[in-house]
Amino acid sequence: MSDTIHESEKFGRIDLANTAGVQTALGFLGFDPGEVDGLDGPKTRAALKAFQESVGITADGLIGPNSRRELLSALQTASANA
Repeated sequence: MSDTIHESEKFGRIDLANTAGVQTALGFLGFDPGEVDGLDGPKTRAALKAFQESVGITADGLIGPNSRRELLSALQTASANA
């Protein structure tokens, strides 16, 4: 499986290679990115920053490989606990 794709019965298919996918994942995980519009705006950055802080990685609000990896891990954990 791709290192940017999450697939589960609970969440469906989420592609973290794009901003809309990151927004969707953040929303499912309880971090409100605002409207899922594919734009990297202030609400998305704030939600990502809060997520990053929660998992102990650099909280810069930027969508990078560490953030994607942690989002995939969190989605996997959340879907397994469904």
